[in-house]
Formats: sequence, C-alpha cells, structure tokens
Amino acid sequence: MNNQDFENIDTQVLGISCDSKPAQTAFSGSLGSIPYPLLADFYPHGHVSKLFGVFNEKTGTPIRAVIIINKEGKVVFSKSYSAAGDLDTKDILKEIKNLC
Repeated sequence: MNNQDFENIDTQVLGISCDSKPAQTAFSGSLGSIPYPLLADFYPHGHVSKLFGVFNEKTGTPIRAVIIINKEGKVVFSKSYSAAGDLDTKDILKEIKNLC
C-alpha cells in the first residue's frame, strides 16, 4: 500500500486490531514497518470492533474490514474481507474519491 496516495486525498489510514501494543510493534517490525498508525482495541477486548460490527465472537478477533468515516464522524462505507489478499487499495481509493 502506498500511504501517500491516501494522504494526497486528505485521508488518514489507521489500522486496528485486538492485539496489545507490544504484539502490534512486533508485527509491524516483522513487516519492516507499516506507514500508518496501528490502534489497539485490546482493553476492553474488542470494544471498538464490536461498536463497528466487525468483531467475530467465535474467534475473539475482528473481521478484516475497511470502514470509511467522513470528517463529520459518519460511517460512509464499510466492507468486510475474507483475507488480506482480497483487499485492493485501488478500490478503496476509488470509493473515497467517489465520496468527495
């Protein structure tokens, strides 16, 4: 993912998982770093993921999803993905541009 493409259209990308900050740091480091902030939905476990309807109670983890929130704080797009490889950043950029 080229984070600059998102920054060029005044968009902030955030990652969120139910992992602790130390686990996220290790994960990010194993990838050579991630160009956007990672947020920990660690305690209470999955609280934010549950609010957005993307928490899988069976596995105790969030479903891989993209949620676009506009500057007024309104969810304007949400899509879940089975696997990371299914997510195409070009499609997400297109969705954001269509909202403008």
